[in-house]
Amino acid sequence: MIRTGISTASFFDTLMLEDAPALLKAWGIRYSEYYLNSYCEYDPAFIEPLAHASEDAGICVTAVHPMSLQYEPQLFTPHPRQRDDAFKAYETVLKAAERLHADHYVMHGPVVLNGAAKNLQFERLAPIFDRLSEMAEDHGLRLTLENVSYGIMPTPGIGQQLQSLMRRTLYHTLDLKQAIRAGVDPMAFVDAFGERIIAVHACDCDRSGEKPRFCLPPRGGYDFKRMTDALVKKGFSGTVMLEAYSDMYRSHSELKDAYTALDRQINA
Repeated sequence: MIRTGISTASFFDTLMLEDAPALLKAWGIRYSEYYLNSYCEYDPAFIEPLAHASEDAGICVTAVHPMSLQYEPQLFTPHPRQRDDAFKAYETVLKAAERLHADHYVMHGPVVLNGAAKNLQFERLAPIFDRLSEMAEDHGLRLTLENVSYGIMPTPGIGQQLQSLMRRTLYHTLDLKQAIRAGVDPMAFVDAFGERIIAVHACDCDRSGEKPRFCLPPRGGYDFKRMTDALVKKGFSGTVMLEAYSDMYRSHSELKDAYTALDRQINA
């Protein structure tokens, strides 16, 4: 049976993070990925009561996913002061994740914009990813690189190239909507990375119009069961998190229903 849950990113601007454990408990959901929205949510003064609330609610925090643009691109900058400050922020979030007993950290990595050639120098970036992975391991975590359409890894081939230059194992979070946004079949990531995928961000996609429209399960008809069956054959033993945008629903009850539909399809 595959573990399923909800990423608190789904509650963006509709529910504060500290209120999520009680709601998830009321819904009977045991697993969650915590999306940390801003610097104040990295602080131990915020994390400690959040950890207690999560423990009291019986929530297993599988991962921590910070607001990546706040410091992650600067982890890879050539400028030493920018990089040093970014590593301090990263260390703070790793400590928060450790206190929450998370299994892994979800990273977007450097942003790739037109003309940003330095963000594609894999020989320079691979040792940084090794260092980031080692730091995560020091806190009992695995670093996962998520495929994002505007990031360093919109396609599987780039992840394979980066891994070939690294000493440590590069794990992955597979985001279905970001794969589709990049014009890539999510199954291509399953085929390429196999058991190195340790988490999935799931939402649905309606392709009946001219452009794909992301929506809650099961409104788009995506075959989540086919995907998770393929993952299991590759050795997957991680979690599938419903990660929706808050403009996909009008009430939290719709989000709960979407989670139920996703879980039923995957574990049918």
